[in-house]
Amino acid sequence: MSNALAIAAVTATLKDLISDSLAGLDLSAIGSVGVSALPPDRIATGETEPNQLNLFLYQVSANSAWRNHALPSRDGSGQRIGNPPLALDLHYLLTAYGAQDLSADALLGLGMQALHETPGLDRERLRSVLGPPAPPFGNFSALGLADQVEWLKITPLFLGTEELSRLWTAAQARYRPSMAYQVSVALIQSDAATRAALPVLRRGHDDRGPVAVAGTGPQLETIGNTASGFLRSARLGDTLVLGGRGLQVEGTQAHFENARTGVHQALPVQPDEDPRRLRVQLPALDDDDALAGWTPGLYTLRLRTTRAGLPALSSAPLAMMLAPRLEVAPLAASAGAAVALVLQCRPRLHPLQHAGARVLFGAHELPVDSIETPADPAQGSVLQIAIPAAVAVAGSHPVVLRVDGVDSVPVDFALPGMQFDPQQTVVIG
Repeated sequence: MSNALAIAAVTATLKDLISDSLAGLDLSAIGSVGVSALPPDRIATGETEPNQLNLFLYQVSANSAWRNHALPSRDGSGQRIGNPPLALDLHYLLTAYGAQDLSADALLGLGMQALHETPGLDRERLRSVLGPPAPPFGNFSALGLADQVEWLKITPLFLGTEELSRLWTAAQARYRPSMAYQVSVALIQSDAATRAALPVLRRGHDDRGPVAVAGTGPQLETIGNTASGFLRSARLGDTLVLGGRGLQVEGTQAHFENARTGVHQALPVQPDEDPRRLRVQLPALDDDDALAGWTPGLYTLRLRTTRAGLPALSSAPLAMMLAPRLEVAPLAASAGAAVALVLQCRPRLHPLQHAGARVLFGAHELPVDSIETPADPAQGSVLQIAIPAAVAVAGSHPVVLRVDGVDSVPVDFALPGMQFDPQQTVVIG
């Protein structure tokens, strides 16, 4: 592969090719002829116009055959894992200039013949032009172009009058007889170090190769709560009912993962009366490990079944909300005055959840003034909120804590009917 000088190296080699084709010809009738690689607007025209063939790089485009080779080049952390080449097609405009009648036409024909008889830039020519004793770029060598895997092919492009008109208008130069060519493909590649995988020494346990297992793994389809069929979330101490297909108790665990807080917990499953369902008992509120190891918020739940000597099978994940349980104080206050509300939340809040925590006091959503998490793992997080006097009007105000979009449950399902939990309702009188 070549380095960043590949484009300039191709131009230099084409220029050398055309110069060599003119070197053995008797051009005394035309006069001295030069070969250049300049923009058309920098070449003098008119009475002082020289006899000259000019090679102008007017466009660079991506090579469609190589553009998706060896992707991606970096992993999720941004580290380089590959070194894909930058594959380019180079588009040139060969233009002839002449001081006398027919000089430009003759020079254009000579230049086109040279490129027609040499439809590619071979490695020997590239090494001759780009290598010692006089490399065109000094100490910055472009000799790697001669060793790239693809040969450089020269293809004529017969442009229409509209395309030529646009080119010369954009160049802001006087039109002269021209012919377009495409050189493909120039491969530019970095020499930076990359990561490579180690060779495979064994194919699985005891080099047995892959293991084929008939059938599918567990398929999780529904998540329910035994506390109530209306409950969309779960709380510590609740029992979940998992419905699906291909479920089994032996070797199966329920995996709970909260991507925001990094919580990952695995719990055993229990059988249900219905063989198409499993039960999972969430840790109790008095479990110190649960208070410290879980956080409220949005989880993904998947079933994972392991069997001896076989790879583990996992279900697709389903979303599950873990709602906080609250203790509210005070439960009664006088109207017309601000109320200093204190909430104790279980499980404890993660530091990333402090900024977004909100309290719904009746119909009003209020920010939290302060959040403290005691060092004792048996204690929940303590939240303090100042309820303004204008909000603390007479009446009953259910209190709800919202964390990462998940609301605490203000209803006590043990009471007859659907009623707000009096232990989570502040009465202002």
